Amino acid sequence: MIVRVVIGGSGGQGILTLGKLIAYACNKKKYFVSALPTYSAEMRGGYIYTFLSISQNKEIFSPVSESCDIGIFLNDISYKMLKKYLKKDPYIILNSSLIKNKSKNRKIIEIPATEIAEKIGDIRITNMVIAGAFVKLINEKFLKFEKKYLISEVERIISDAQTKNLCTIAIEQGYKTTNL
Repeated sequence: MIVRVVIGGSGGQGILTLGKLIAYACNKKKYFVSALPTYSAEMRGGYIYTFLSISQNKEIFSPVSESCDIGIFLNDISYKMLKKYLKKDPYIILNSSLIKNKSKNRKIIEIPATEIAEKIGDIRITNMVIAGAFVKLINEKFLKFEKKYLISEVERIISDAQTKNLCTIAIEQGYKTTNL
């Protein structure tokens, strides 16, 4: 089984960091993973997205897909722009702090990630709240994947001790807040 993921948002929301974290954590779990981060020339405020493909036992040659199993969107523009890359009836994680979803699809997971990050103490960790939601979704619906892998890789990619601590709290909170 290959799980295909598209993650979208705007520059400054930590989309590339989120994709990198997931890829490193999958590697640590000994899964095959392929990732393709992309971004517009504007960087901060421009659109950014990352494709990931994750497999337990099959090599992956390209992360790009027009039928992703999971879509993760941190803002409305990325949701509208990138939902065309989703397969029919995908799982979708939305940052409901910035995206007002009108659908009642049970496979849409709404999490007020920005609000949760603000309560924790730093809006820049919104992406880590989403990471917690992602790990719960993938573990329960696709592949065995424990949050300890994400948390261990935070140690690797984040240098500041205080930020590492906040990221860990955010991942735990995102995991706990997500209802599947």
